[in-house]
Amino acid sequence: MESKNAEIPVGRSAALQCNAIAVPKPDFEWYRDDKRIFSAEGIKIQNYGTHSVLMVSNVTEEHYGNYTCVATNKLGINNANLFLYRPGTVKDNGSTCLTQSLWLLLASITCLLFKC
Repeated sequence: MESKNAEIPVGRSAALQCNAIAVPKPDFEWYRDDKRIFSAEGIKIQNYGTHSVLMVSNVTEEHYGNYTCVATNKLGINNANLFLYRPGTVKDNGSTCLTQSLWLLLASITCLLFKC
């Protein structure tokens, strides 16, 4: 399942996107703080087959945080966590840190082997 975080300033529009490669096509649900989100004033959810988008028309401080996209079909369930955050706020799901750590480890081993 693919997802993409969004860094959006207050007052702008935001779109959180979620993709699930599934056959048969999945049904999507969105959650924030364990509460299901439905399309309402200022929030719109659009599903396109294996793709779902949660749109916020006017971001406020209350919109920032962790969202969960859940895709289900008769064969199973999968979910992804996405973050909506203000510019300048660091939100990381750990992948960047892990990648940087692996490169540092590789550089250290190379240095030991070649006696830098």
